[in-house]
Amino acid sequence: MPSWKDDLVNSALKALQSPTAQKLMNNEKVQKGVSKAFRASFEIKNGIDEKRDEFARRFNLATRDDLRTMKRELDRLHRQVDSLKRAQKKKEDEEG
Repeated sequence: MPSWKDDLVNSALKALQSPTAQKLMNNEKVQKGVSKAFRASFEIKNGIDEKRDEFARRFNLATRDDLRTMKRELDRLHRQVDSLKRAQKKKEDEEG
């Protein structure tokens, strides 16, 4: 079932295909404005991310990146343990 976000995106894409929207998007001032809006959005997101990371460090909290790194390390250790178990079993089978 499509969500309201999907409906909004589909409506926006349909509207952008109209000749009026095409003409508007070809306007240099509009292009500069859209570019500035995207740049501002990116800078705001980066600023928020930096403040979040600073807050997490200050209060000794794990960040999303920390958790991702720990998960990768845990997965690597699980594979290593599985490999050692297989090697041990193979060795026992050869001896027994």
